[in-house]
Amino acid sequence: MAFWQKLAKALVSTRRFEAMEAQSRAWVMKCTHCGRETSIWDMGGIRYKASGNPSRAGWCKHCNKKFFGTLHQTTTPADES
Repeated sequence: MAFWQKLAKALVSTRRFEAMEAQSRAWVMKCTHCGRETSIWDMGGIRYKASGNPSRAGWCKHCNKKFFGTLHQTTTPADES
């Protein structure tokens, strides 16, 4: 778990943290080098109650390369409270 994820876990309720994790796992970036998708949660980030498709720099754990990609949501989280 990354620093920001640990901090969020310490500051919010268990229910809210689980919602953060679920929503963050639904947001992915596609590596421009190998084409594999990785969730924001697995990259060490949090994307909670977010919208839009911003572009961000990322690090692919599969091919170990930096890339610049667009975030997109793969599924709609069931609990948006």
